[in-house]
Amino acid sequence: MSGRPLIEFFYCASCPSSYLACVRLREVSIRTGATIAFRPVVAAWLPAADRPDGVAGTTRDAAARYALKDLGDWARFCGITLVLPQPPAFDAGWVQRGAIVASDARRIRAYAEAAFEACFGAGQDLSVREAALALAVHCGLEAGTFAAGIDSADTRAAVLHNGDELLRRGGFATPTMFLGTDMFVGHERMPLLEWAVMRSSDQPFIAPGEHGR
Repeated sequence: MSGRPLIEFFYCASCPSSYLACVRLREVSIRTGATIAFRPVVAAWLPAADRPDGVAGTTRDAAARYALKDLGDWARFCGITLVLPQPPAFDAGWVQRGAIVASDARRIRAYAEAAFEACFGAGQDLSVREAALALAVHCGLEAGTFAAGIDSADTRAAVLHNGDELLRRGGFATPTMFLGTDMFVGHERMPLLEWAVMRSSDQPFIAPGEHGR
């Protein structure tokens, strides 16, 4: 792979795992020189994952409790505050439309990071149009141009296109990262992604199990 490795980051602002992935991708970029391409999608607009009807309610409850613990453990590992929004699975349509507009203005990283910090750091409601407008002002985007942009049908179509492409390429959830055709789902895959980036650029990287070789 010539030049700087490119990692495509399909993410949703309502997804706490996407928040953790965003923080960890920043570190991967610093260590490897990879470029991160933000691809905003709306998790609520993706087809619902199939769930087995025969799973007992107590098992689902146990899995949900562990998922909360796991998020807390990873947040502490990453050194960030993680406050889950209420309701936890909100429609991030407006804020992700705003990400498209911010991308066109070459401000998507700042916008995405501000959205994650507002949602999971401060517990703000990002399900409404006004929240996206406030993020734009915070990131220094021109309010009138931004407002017209998020109302545009083309902007909504761009978010839908990202979701359709994620599904077409075999993705099914957020966050999903692609290095070329190599897919990694979930922030927990970050060590594997970083290893793939280092191997693709011929940079030295010692993986677990390779020490002492």
